[in-house]
Amino acid sequence: MPTVDGLCAEMRAQGRRVTPQRRAIIRVLQGNEGEHRTAEQIFTRVRSMSPDMSPATVYNTLHELVEMGALLELDLGLGQRRYDISTPDHAHLVCLEWGRVEDIPCCDEALTLPPEYEHGFRVVDCRVVFRGYCPACAFPEEGQEGAS
Repeated sequence: MPTVDGLCAEMRAQGRRVTPQRRAIIRVLQGNEGEHRTAEQIFTRVRSMSPDMSPATVYNTLHELVEMGALLELDLGLGQRRYDISTPDHAHLVCLEWGRVEDIPCCDEALTLPPEYEHGFRVVDCRVVFRGYCPACAFPEEGQEGAS
């Protein structure tokens, strides 16, 4: 996973400004590895550290990090986009009841387009999302609620 300093250096190399606010947002993203937070959740966490942070700064920084390829913006079918710091290829497992998202490793061979479907198409990205219900939600015991 890229470091805070590494991402800031990459932003500078692309002619983007690195402000204390952007550095704080990147720090929060680094601390959220595997948590797949929404922009609002990221904003809340950053604002607890920097009370003067504006939502626009958070949204704009997230957008720039996605443009750079340093952050994945995911639509996992949960109603709000989630953000995932770019890590080696992986798929996502989503519980439709709780909204919990988990990274799972995936095999490169499983993500290739079969030759009969290529038709000259050059694949540059593939995202795999498994949606369903975790064991606590799929087989709830009477009187128990799922825990997060």
